[in-house]
This record gives sequence, structure tokens and C-alpha cells, in this order.
Amino acid sequence: MNPPLYDPLSPELPQHLRADLRRELIAKRQALPDLARRQAELAVRLLQVLDAFEPETLGAYCAIRGEFDPLPTLTQWAADHPECTLALPRVTEATKQMEFIAWRPGEPLRPGPYGIAEPTGQTLLDPTTLLVPCVGFADVGLRLGYGGGYYDRYLAGREEVYTVGLSYACCELHQLDMQPHDQLMDLVLTEDGLYGLDAMSLTLID
Repeated sequence: MNPPLYDPLSPELPQHLRADLRRELIAKRQALPDLARRQAELAVRLLQVLDAFEPETLGAYCAIRGEFDPLPTLTQWAADHPECTLALPRVTEATKQMEFIAWRPGEPLRPGPYGIAEPTGQTLLDPTTLLVPCVGFADVGLRLGYGGGYYDRYLAGREEVYTVGLSYACCELHQLDMQPHDQLMDLVLTEDGLYGLDAMSLTLID
């Protein structure tokens, strides 16, 4: 019998072990031997989800440390959907807050905290759909991030935002405790599947 993909009664993982888990998952995705194929397959799934949802305002992210990079896919999709406004995050280290700034493909980016590129514009937006990078995930849509809590703080009280986590299948976790501040993803996409609370209601054509 296979172990459960997610056990909500599993013992809480100590913080130092969560840090070890993050390092292990980041190393695993960076070492994928067939990364180009997996990226291409995940890009196809992302395009299918965008076509299904047709978001008016879409928040994304600038990839680091082996994350799936959504910006080439969004550049392709936005060219055919000019009615959609894209936005990228900008963080303030002093307040530990994140905001989203309007961005168009080709517009400049500047170095930001933690080595993550940020938009240079000033127009604040509240995305209706948000793409969220996942270091790891459990099948119910529980996300393991980098530990800074930026996305959890941003999403707190914003139940209207539809969240789509992006990860690779090798980063699925069979056990992950849910902490009080954790925000569940509505959907998690990998190169070979759909996860999260909405996965059963959305059918994509392979």
C-alpha cells in the first residue's frame, strides 16, 4: 500500500528540519537530468490553465534556484491576450511585505532582495490570479516555501485571489504539517499532474 500523500495529523516538523528539507528539494530540482523536457511540459499545462481561467490580472514571479520560470510562457500568452495585465512582486525587507507592480514583457527588471529580480514600475495592482513558486507541496495544495512568509502574509485576508502553485513532480511531499499561517493553493501544477482542492474539477487535455 502506498503511503498517504498528505497526513494532516503528522507530527509538526521542527524548523531546522524544514530548512534541511528545503535544501534537499532545491538540490533535487536543480539536478533534474531532463529539466528542459519537464519545463516544456509544465509550460503546456500552464497555458491550458490560463486559457481555462482567462485572468484579468495575473501575478507571476521571477524564478530563482531552479524554479520553473513562468515568464517565457506568460510572454507567449500575453501576446494573444492583451486584455490581461501582468504583475510581478516587489518586497520590502524592513517591513517583510510584498506588493505587486504592473509589468509588461520586455520591460526592465532590477536586482532586488534575496537575489530576485523586481519590476521598476510604480503602478500597484491586486492580481485576481496569482502564480506562486513552490519549493515543495502536498497534494491538498499545501505549499512549502523558502520560509520568509511573504506569500502567506500577502494572501492572508485575500480569499478572492485564485492561487496556482508551480512545482516539479519530484518535489511532492508525502507528509507536511500545516502551520497556522499557511495559505493553501487552489491548484498546484507540475509537469505531470494537477493537485490542490480544485484539481478534480479541472480537466486538462494531454
